[in-house]
Amino acid sequence: MSRLATVELPDFGAAAAEPILDQSVYATRIAALRARMDRHGYQRLLVYADREHSANLAYLTGFEPRFEEALLIVAPDAEPAVLVGNECWGTAGAAPVPLRRHLFQDFSLPSQPRDRSRPLRAILEGEGIGRGASVGVVGWKTYADPLASDVPAYLVDELRALVGVRRW
Repeated sequence: MSRLATVELPDFGAAAAEPILDQSVYATRIAALRARMDRHGYQRLLVYADREHSANLAYLTGFEPRFEEALLIVAPDAEPAVLVGNECWGTAGAAPVPLRRHLFQDFSLPSQPRDRSRPLRAILEGEGIGRGASVGVVGWKTYADPLASDVPAYLVDELRALVGVRRW
């Protein structure tokens, strides 16, 4: 027979110090990612994140998008770039690793201004993504079909159009 009981929770106390990873940890992670990109022939790797699915981005950069989406672009030899909306502009700039920021206001919350960012295509082209480029895209989960993606279709469609493929 089931019954409801009152249980006292243990007191673990407060943390003595906030756990902060050294910037070198993120640099090592990005270097390892670039090595894998090179082994697999990718010229650019894009890591998509949103509020609920930001672990990949946080793991690589220490930046977690709040309230909106973000897209990290890793190239073999340039400082990583990140596309963010209005709400994440400041927090992306305070990440533990240097990130070149692009304001992409379509990532902003509804009813936020969308009058100051360049078009997605222009941003991606400026980051070296174009016809024939080998681009990897990282979402947050895998599927039985290795060509399936949880990254929003409008981003995947734009990438496909830029690199000149119909399907990955």
